Amino acid sequence: MGMFDNLPGTGAPAGGDWAKQAAEAQAAADAMLKSSGYAGGLADPAAMDVTQLTADRAAIEAQAHEQNRILTVGSPATLTIVGKTDTGEKAGGNPVYLLELKVEPEGGTAYTVKKKEIISSVALAGYADGTSMAGRIDPADKDAVAFGDKPFR
Repeated sequence: MGMFDNLPGTGAPAGGDWAKQAAEAQAAADAMLKSSGYAGGLADPAAMDVTQLTADRAAIEAQAHEQNRILTVGSPATLTIVGKTDTGEKAGGNPVYLLELKVEPEGGTAYTVKKKEIISSVALAGYADGTSMAGRIDPADKDAVAFGDKPFR
């Protein structure tokens, strides 16, 4: 019996098996990694596709840096999602979509662009067709747009 087994709020019944709980948590983490495409999970790092893991991280970071760059230098616009197509690609277990966007620059004429975006399954509901969001347009390339109204940190 462990010293903390009877403490209220620990989530374990008196005499709880901490080793079993740790093993279950590890199994859940491994299942999550495997479902994201990282074969071995933490339990078998030798089987994990580190090259893919690194490529996925680079893709997610590149998207974030580009979004932040556009949010820093861009001019304001409203972006409306006209439609989206799942490209079949994944980055970090997240699907990559090709978005068709109606771009309405402040004081300008509306136009349409296509933009690839990594969208987590959890956030997908916020990208429903017809949804309008604040955005910014790259002054050097009107087809490069980002969602948001100011840079993130």
